[in-house]
Amino acid sequence: MKKTKALLQIVFEQAVFTFSFFSTQALLARYLSVEDFATFSVIYSAVILLNIVHGCTVMEPLLVFAKADYAIDRKLLMKLHVPLALVSVPVLIYLVWRILDTPPYFGYALVLSLAGFVAYWTVRSIAILENKSLKSVIPALAQLAGVAAAIALIPKNSPYELSELLAALGLPMLLTSALIAGMSKEKIRQPGEAPSANKAWLSFGLNNSLSQILIWVMTNGLVIYYMSRQQADLAANFRVVLMLVLPAQYLNIAISNFGLPRLARLFDEKSAEFSAMARMLIAATLASSLLYSLVLWIWGQFLVGLLFGAKYSGLNMHDYILLPVILAAIQGTRTVLKALRLTHCASWAVTGGFLCFILVFAARPAASVSTFFIPTIFGLCLASIIMFYQIRKSLTVIVL
Repeated sequence: MKKTKALLQIVFEQAVFTFSFFSTQALLARYLSVEDFATFSVIYSAVILLNIVHGCTVMEPLLVFAKADYAIDRKLLMKLHVPLALVSVPVLIYLVWRILDTPPYFGYALVLSLAGFVAYWTVRSIAILENKSLKSVIPALAQLAGVAAAIALIPKNSPYELSELLAALGLPMLLTSALIAGMSKEKIRQPGEAPSANKAWLSFGLNNSLSQILIWVMTNGLVIYYMSRQQADLAANFRVVLMLVLPAQYLNIAISNFGLPRLARLFDEKSAEFSAMARMLIAATLASSLLYSLVLWIWGQFLVGLLFGAKYSGLNMHDYILLPVILAAIQGTRTVLKALRLTHCASWAVTGGFLCFILVFAARPAASVSTFFIPTIFGLCLASIIMFYQIRKSLTVIVL
């Protein structure tokens, strides 16, 4: 009963997170011109990269290496997170600034927006690790409310329109995250508890980051690529497709976040239950994405126009129904490999998929919205196949 309640809590928090960020982007897609939304998409792709680096090097290592009797404390999380944020944020600001050639006031709004995301991810990580993830829905909903209010109040075609929207995106998250952090009570360590080995965390985090960053390059990174080539229509359409494809992936992330600590503990204990739970986790991620692919097949065309406006209604979602299943396969297998401390295997698999992506992209560069996902599908599909093979070959404890 306790485990079921914890799972439902994590899934609900992830659902609110998904709803908030999806709705925010849908509002902006409808409100902004294609060019302005492409500019926003570059920023959001950079924000996702920051989120990936944070999740792979801070939150997931803690989920894996925290023992059942190990009290997670916020000081440890902050020691890992703050230096990472201080390095990542300026790099991303420089990246966006160079690509978009923006004026100074836009840079200030971008700093505020990124600060809001960093504060939110920190609070969210702490809440998940302390099994109090419902607290972190407040900043996500505050972001949605801030953007909705800004759209209602900002004059249409204002010269500062996008900068004001960025400020409305980041400030509510920053303030509510700071409020939650200030009201939280730090968990007290119990006597005799010792932190995990830093070297193991470092190796895990670096390999975890490498594989996820390569996946980012094959998906969100292409938004930045198209915008850097002055192809705003492809950048905007690519972002819209990703938004409509990814909700199933967010549910799978919630399932993985719930299952990863238990899988890691079962592996440490050499338990026979590990195999059954690994199979169940992979099956759950695939099943949820298959159902979502069916939804896209039946209603995808209608949903694009309804959610994002008539300017994107020409997108044929039938071309992209394989993506949720491929992403689910990667999510499930990577989670099992993380529990087994075999993130280097995931890195090699995704590297192989990335090389395939590069070859297909070079041979057939995207010229229209109907072809821009072909290299991504080839690359991600190969990566998932290699990871399934690695699990079968390397682990006698698992029989898929």
